Amino acid sequence: MFIGYILRNRKIIDDKFTDTLSLLLVKIIFPALIFTKIISHFNFSAYAYWWILPILAIVLSLLGMAIGYFVYSFINGNAVRKEFMCSCGFQNCGYLPMNLILFAFSGALADRFLVYTFLFIIGFNLIIWSLVPIFLEGNMKKGFKLSLFLNPPIIATLLSILWVLFAGKNHFPIILFEPLRLLGQAAFPIAMITLGAYLARYRAYDLEYDMRRNVIAACISKLLILPAVILILLKWLPIAVDYKFFLFLQGIMPVAVSLVVIGSYSGADNKFLSSTIFYSHLIAIFSIPLWFAFFKFVMLG
Repeated sequence: MFIGYILRNRKIIDDKFTDTLSLLLVKIIFPALIFTKIISHFNFSAYAYWWILPILAIVLSLLGMAIGYFVYSFINGNAVRKEFMCSCGFQNCGYLPMNLILFAFSGALADRFLVYTFLFIIGFNLIIWSLVPIFLEGNMKKGFKLSLFLNPPIIATLLSILWVLFAGKNHFPIILFEPLRLLGQAAFPIAMITLGAYLARYRAYDLEYDMRRNVIAACISKLLILPAVILILLKWLPIAVDYKFFLFLQGIMPVAVSLVVIGSYSGADNKFLSSTIFYSHLIAIFSIPLWFAFFKFVMLG
């Protein structure tokens, strides 16, 4: 991530190149990773309740937005209420969790958490790419289009699940599977470089005085209040500990980088969004390991 930050800050790569990398990830590399991992490791007997993860993704986002609405009600003004709610409700659910899973786990457990991530992203993408732009535009009555709910990661997930349903796990021509697998493995380093470049691109060090309070409150809501609420709920939910850990992992992530992309074409306050993205990622360097330690203490004793 630091390499991506330096490359963009030194203008070795520009905004157009960064956007192209992001597009390549979303439309080709990430779908290749999703397809090959699900084909290799997903089966309906091992993931009997796979459908609950997309639903929980939507519930988690709505919970975060509700907390954001509650916290913002104590802040004077209404200038960035919608942006504030979205910052609290939508996290970096792909790039960071995948890399944390890759570096923290190995073998079958890592593959299981990656499959969880892909299934979770179905629900996350359904709401962030369809409802959020309409919400930020202030036109929730706007008509829906099927294209809003279909993008390459979702299509790759649905196709791979259907393939496993009808052809079975690991039944895919090796001559096609192996190149796709190698392509998908590039997702991890390219994703981190891209994320670092975006953080450099949308940084906002010198915040205006009237924006500081909002950015600080958004970071506290996203990285402190929401994880605490989620941890309390998970403590009493009768689900397996691997599901609890995965949901908590998603709950402690910083603000979604994609919000600033959505904000650019929905007329949102991108200065506020870019500031919350930058500072939440900066704080997350310290908050994520602390929350991991706290999760271990609460859940595992």
